[in-house]
Amino acid sequence: MMTIDSVMIIILSLIIISLLFIMYVMYVRIKQLLAEVEGLTSRMEVTGSEVEQLTRSMEEYKMMKI
Repeated sequence: MMTIDSVMIIILSLIIISLLFIMYVMYVRIKQLLAEVEGLTSRMEVTGSEVEQLTRSMEEYKMMKI
């Protein structure tokens, strides 16, 4: 017959194992999200030359319109 101590040890061990699994799944998901954020950040970066070109284009458009 199992004592209450051994039952509690088994239950707590299972809880700890399940929590470790949940932590691992969260870790993997965080890595995926960080990779996605990195991809979005690289797409959103605007260099100085792109800003200058956009400014020149806007000035040319204003000159054509006037």
